[in-house]
Amino acid sequence: MSKVERLVDGIVSKPNPVLLDLVLQNIQETLLEKLPWLDYAFGRAYKNVKYENDGRKYIYPAIYVKDSEYIDMTPNDNLGNFTWFDIYDPQLVELGTRGAPVFSYEGALVLWCNQQKIFGNADFVYLEELKQQVLEVLQSPGILSYGKVLPLRVYDRFENIYKGYTIEKVYNAFLYSGEDIQYIDKMFFMHPYAGLRFELNLKIQKINVC
Repeated sequence: MSKVERLVDGIVSKPNPVLLDLVLQNIQETLLEKLPWLDYAFGRAYKNVKYENDGRKYIYPAIYVKDSEYIDMTPNDNLGNFTWFDIYDPQLVELGTRGAPVFSYEGALVLWCNQQKIFGNADFVYLEELKQQVLEVLQSPGILSYGKVLPLRVYDRFENIYKGYTIEKVYNAFLYSGEDIQYIDKMFFMHPYAGLRFELNLKIQKINVC
């Protein structure tokens, strides 16, 4: 068993999750239930930094497992078809009904997959079919224990799918450079591989009944 496989096996659902943790786990469970071709539905990724020998550093999305271990979410064949969440700052808080706070989050669900493993052939590009399937899941009735999901935008150009991460080089001057996108091998965004980024608004209101 590879290290990645051992790390993936070490991921467990958080017991008694609240707020964003609960909402993301609800969506993860529904994605896995309704998309049989999905191998992993990961939770929230965090920005990790990798330093290269030439002094450059790269920011990449990583899922925390346990014992200070992370899994890299950049495109690869080790994880099969997978999703993860990119949650933005700030998270807004407003006063809702009965004095309960309403939390508003914006972020994205990122999908990377091999279309041939899903559709059985490599004759066509199936981006629109993938969009339709994922959006249908995100708009499933009762997907959340409380709160709602509002899809906002969908990106399918490879430079937008992992925006802010490894395909944008970050140099010692802490300046982003969007011109050089060779760090991630483009083969992972060429057919039959595909990526999609679904930007979302999540609204959460928890009313505690005494």
